[in-house]
Amino acid sequence: MKDAFKNCSVFRKQKDVADFLASQNAPGEFERLERWLAVPPQYTVLRVNTLRTTISDAKEKLRAYVDKCARSNGSYVVLEHPQLDDTLIVVSPKVPVSFAPCRRQLIVGLECGEAVLRGANVYIPGVLAAPGGLREGDMVAVYADVDQKCTRGLKRWYTGEKMFVGNGRAMVSRDEIFKNNVNSGIAVEVTQPIQQCPPLNRIHPEIMTLQNLPSVVCAKVLDPQPGQTVLDMCSAPGGKTTHLATLMKNTGTVIALDKAGARLEKTREKCELWNLTCVKCVVHDGTLPFSTNPDLADGPQTFDRILIDAPCSALGQRPRLQYRLNLRQVQSYPCVQRALLRAACELLKDDGYIVYSTCSINPAENEMVVSWAVNNLPLELVEQTPHLGSVGLRCEGLTDHQRKLLQRFDGAQEGDDFNVDTIGFFIAKFKKHIVQKEFVL
Repeated sequence: MKDAFKNCSVFRKQKDVADFLASQNAPGEFERLERWLAVPPQYTVLRVNTLRTTISDAKEKLRAYVDKCARSNGSYVVLEHPQLDDTLIVVSPKVPVSFAPCRRQLIVGLECGEAVLRGANVYIPGVLAAPGGLREGDMVAVYADVDQKCTRGLKRWYTGEKMFVGNGRAMVSRDEIFKNNVNSGIAVEVTQPIQQCPPLNRIHPEIMTLQNLPSVVCAKVLDPQPGQTVLDMCSAPGGKTTHLATLMKNTGTVIALDKAGARLEKTREKCELWNLTCVKCVVHDGTLPFSTNPDLADGPQTFDRILIDAPCSALGQRPRLQYRLNLRQVQSYPCVQRALLRAACELLKDDGYIVYSTCSINPAENEMVVSWAVNNLPLELVEQTPHLGSVGLRCEGLTDHQRKLLQRFDGAQEGDDFNVDTIGFFIAKFKKHIVQKEFVL
């Protein structure tokens, strides 16, 4: 399976980012990370709405679905996570690619190609090029446009750099893709993916949702209690928000913020689907004072728990066929992340808890931000439960004891199970001191 990705160079067009990451890691570690980021995880994780169903009932529904999946020969395994009592794991078979690409090619964008590698079918908005005369039912080879130079609507053979991600059956004609202004629906049902993840989008959406394993861990580590007042500072698209509300048994209050109204609407829709009435969604930039927003009456020291799933460089997302941000963009995030932590500290009650997380493996967004926080804010690092990842990297300003309290997912742990073969991620948990310090940026 990994042979299909052996020539992938995630940072081929962002050498400055590659050099920066290499400088932040031990010799040889960057090369390992780049290989790891190119390969899709073998495991698919779903979190169950335990307010509506039991984990065992959800497991049976999921097993029945994957057994009937067009890609399945009964070879998918469904497991309950041994340490996360609301989480199911689908184990994909390790099957060598024994088929050749179909004769006719269909080109998709990078994000679409990466989604196919995680089990998705090809949706119409992701299609860049399709052969002339393509009809419903035709078989095509799906390629991701690694070069990002394919012109939308191209009919002729695309000669730019591309990666084969699987074969599939066209569900619509070429005209329906490009001429009828259709912007939703499945364009290609992927029947022979090179990575055997099942297509699970929208399976029983009222009782289970796709979520990367470290994201599930975040809410568990924050451990919100029924009746508490909790803030999710960067909530969209809502996976962690719904988890917080579910853990609180839909009691108390969860304030869900996001500065992008369109993205926050996804959080609101998920809460409605799961019938979570304790969540209040507010369009707001978490780095700004609540006093600037008439929809936020809460002031300093209001919240028992705060989750900061911070905006980040997404340098942990897998698979990556091509990283898209430049070095200036990557280096812009720590400033925002520190501002969010400072704002959260003001809003948190004494002895309250903050969980800070990113989907990045970049130490400048992780350990270095944590080092700044514990040395400039009234915050101390505390133990995380559960702790399924590895410990933090060595960093100036952090003791060995402190970095062992951090949780890092970067594929460096021993083994090849679902706690290791996941996306890159980082989690820190803080407790607020009663004795205040002066804090700075």
